Amino acid sequence: MQKKRSKKRSMTTLMLCAVACAFSVLVFGPLEQFMLNQGDLWFNLEDIAPFSAVCFLAAAAALTAAGLLLPAKVRRAYTALVLGLTLCWYLQGNFINAEYGELDGRLIHWENYTGYAVWNTAFWLLLPLALMVFALKKAKAFRTVARTLAGALIVIQAVTLVSVFLTTPIQRKDTEWIVSDRGQFTLGAGQNTVVFVVDACDGTYLPRMQAEDPEALTALDGFTYFSDYAGSYSKTKMGLPYILTQRWYENDETVAHYLQRIYGGVPLYDTLRAAGWGVRIYTSETYVSDSLIGTADNVIAAQMTVSSTPKLFGKMMQFVSFRYLPHLLKPQAVFYSGDFGFYKAAKGADQPYFKDNFLYREKLAADGLSLQEGNFLTVYHINGSHLPCNMNAQGEYVGPWKTTALEQTKGVFRTIITPYLEQMKALGVYDSANIIITADHGRFDEGPVSPVMLLKPAGAHGEMQTNAAMASVSDLHATLLKLCGFEAEGEAIYELPEGEERVRRYLYYPTTKSNGGTLPALTEYHVERGQQFVPTGVVLPGGKENITR
Repeated sequence: MQKKRSKKRSMTTLMLCAVACAFSVLVFGPLEQFMLNQGDLWFNLEDIAPFSAVCFLAAAAALTAAGLLLPAKVRRAYTALVLGLTLCWYLQGNFINAEYGELDGRLIHWENYTGYAVWNTAFWLLLPLALMVFALKKAKAFRTVARTLAGALIVIQAVTLVSVFLTTPIQRKDTEWIVSDRGQFTLGAGQNTVVFVVDACDGTYLPRMQAEDPEALTALDGFTYFSDYAGSYSKTKMGLPYILTQRWYENDETVAHYLQRIYGGVPLYDTLRAAGWGVRIYTSETYVSDSLIGTADNVIAAQMTVSSTPKLFGKMMQFVSFRYLPHLLKPQAVFYSGDFGFYKAAKGADQPYFKDNFLYREKLAADGLSLQEGNFLTVYHINGSHLPCNMNAQGEYVGPWKTTALEQTKGVFRTIITPYLEQMKALGVYDSANIIITADHGRFDEGPVSPVMLLKPAGAHGEMQTNAAMASVSDLHATLLKLCGFEAEGEAIYELPEGEERVRRYLYYPTTKSNGGTLPALTEYHVERGQQFVPTGVVLPGGKENITR
């Protein structure tokens, strides 16, 4: 009888530890992570919660079943191992993580964490080992301690989840519009103005490419490189909206309100649409709003859905794992938040546009450029030089962190931009087209930097030229209007005298983490000749208390 009671207690302890483990990893981790980061996620809680529940039940059952197959003494050690790893998981994610910065694709310098790596690894080894020794030497006491710890973990995490749900409003993402791939590679039989926004392509990369790999640039017939071009912001979140609207974000309103407001009545688009031009803007929904419906032909009303719930949940678990895994395993779980976009889909023939370099290239190769009647402004935002870099100079996938931003930029020019331009030439529309290759911001170094600017007006031919005029992204819309044959306030980039001194504004922020609905503090600079960034002393702090709109 005593033996049966002991076996029953052993099984109960095993089951409770298995449930605690499965709950910690597959319920608490992903659901809390979702709630804490939902402002930056495009999907809803119900898109992952049911799958989380199914995985939890399956994992708890599997962990229990595996233990029941083991002899009694081995089962105790196994139970202790499950409990020990669960405790390590919970403590790692909530109390002992190092600060790794924002998961925006930037390289983490693992070599700076040597001391932390040593004691963190020791912690993950010694805690489970101590519990296993305790279980083998003091079976009865271990069962009591294990049930207490496992039960406490479940209760603490359940209470924490309930508290998070009660104090944090769930943001609905019932998106009824998308930036679609409609007409992605269809150009006009009349006039074309094509703009490539090559994310994070720094202005200094072009001369280095000319020196190191000029073959990657041979398709750039008739282009001029503007060597003293200034951007607007240090990150895509504001750099791209400014490119598309020429309207500054001053940290005095929420980012959501700003994006909803700025896309209405943009003179560039209104002028082109009134003249019968088509406008197509290909980017992520993150940087635009449904205000573009009716202005950009490919921004359409459509219900956003999830293409694969298991894959989306898998990506969520990668996000969770980076937080909870031991330090030595974190490099295997390095996560770029933009990867969630791979699992967007829509009901209907038109699907969300993906700015991923490889997907863009595959679609270009499969579909090819084609023509239709009319004149078009087409803007492509692609990952380009953005981290985490995974493309070499030949355009081959080599895995994250196995290459540099400069090498990836060479690959982008060689295998994305060059084939596009060559297809334009084959269709007979290259000569008559205006083409701009630029970026939303420069490289990811801390501190202000400038994006690349290359421009080919219709009819231009010959080797690439260099122009040292103090050009700016603030000149972009005037440039586009004049290239398309319309009047505009201000000078076009190609009209600027090279010797003219100008004031160029730039706002720097080191991260895109929300600050009460705004961005972190924006530090204002003037970009003087020769890319000298001079602080003006103006700082726009942001935060709820500064929201005036």
